[in-house]
Amino acid sequence: MESTRPTNQKKGIGLVQIILMSFVFLLTLTVSAQTVHTVDNRPESGAQFQQIHQAVAAASPGDIIYVHPSPTNYENTTINKTITIIGPGHNPANYNGLRASINYLYLGGNSPNTVISGMNILYCGPSSLIDASGLHFINNRVTSGLGANSGTVDDWIVEGNYFDAPYSASSISANAANNMKIQNNVIEGRIINLNHTNIVTNNLFIHAAPSGDAQIFSNVSSITSPIVTNNMFVFTDPDITGVTNTGTTPVTYTNCLTWKLGGADLAALSGTGNLDNTDPSFNSIPTNLYDFYNNDYSLQGGSAAIGAATDGGDIGIFGRGFPFDTSGRPHSMPYPTEMTILNTVVQPGQDLNVTFKATQKN
Repeated sequence: MESTRPTNQKKGIGLVQIILMSFVFLLTLTVSAQTVHTVDNRPESGAQFQQIHQAVAAASPGDIIYVHPSPTNYENTTINKTITIIGPGHNPANYNGLRASINYLYLGGNSPNTVISGMNILYCGPSSLIDASGLHFINNRVTSGLGANSGTVDDWIVEGNYFDAPYSASSISANAANNMKIQNNVIEGRIINLNHTNIVTNNLFIHAAPSGDAQIFSNVSSITSPIVTNNMFVFTDPDITGVTNTGTTPVTYTNCLTWKLGGADLAALSGTGNLDNTDPSFNSIPTNLYDFYNNDYSLQGGSAAIGAATDGGDIGIFGRGFPFDTSGRPHSMPYPTEMTILNTVVQPGQDLNVTFKATQKN
């Protein structure tokens, strides 16, 4: 149980907001031996820093930076050391319509094995020829793109994210990357510049290309095809005819699913084990496929995608046992699920008693 005093309201901060911030911060401290730095750009928030770049400057390699939600974007930041940046999750419903948002989050200097999770980002990528290998980019929302375009950017793991760039835009660029794993993401744009060391598995591609063949992968260049397996390709325009790619190497699809909402059938994918023109049977799509935060992309019982992946698991974002979270909340970090105020009337000098319930993903 946490308690705080009503005098905090006089500082212009919502009492519930303070309680939640303190709760998350304290629980974060209990699960990590590293130093935790808190960032909040709202006036009189009580956090240690107002901007992410200030916390990065103060951090030592291995430290954690927790970024609170805010109505105002954080200033552009360059990461120049190995750190973990954690936001609260990109669904604005998590915190009364707020996200932890930043336009440009750059990887610069030497920042191998950096972790970025729970953030709302316009673009993330290297800013110079540096060592940014081993990036773990998980549970973020990206509205423009993620770029592995220069420097040492091998061995990235990109999973659990929501890429909502337009169908003609590059959601992920792997120009300089080897051994990149792109897995369990929802992707509305394209992936460009893959090579045969890259793996694209268990993603859900939702595309609204207006007609003809949809270019999911662009500028594929290698002596062999990248590994593209266990993905779903779902199209919303009836004039789409099939899936194609540009570049010198054809893409071979293994145990992938295609589906179009209305219209004639799509051309069959090249490769083996594919479920062409097969309804994935999502559990709940109340309005349309792009209503991301209200959709349930898990599979109904009897879906043809269940058990149809190369590993015997399911095709799509819940395959490989991955706990895909539409809200983008970070893994292995507690988050509040319920709060009950026990004494709603508080006299001056009296404590406000609050009971929290929390959970965390494995």
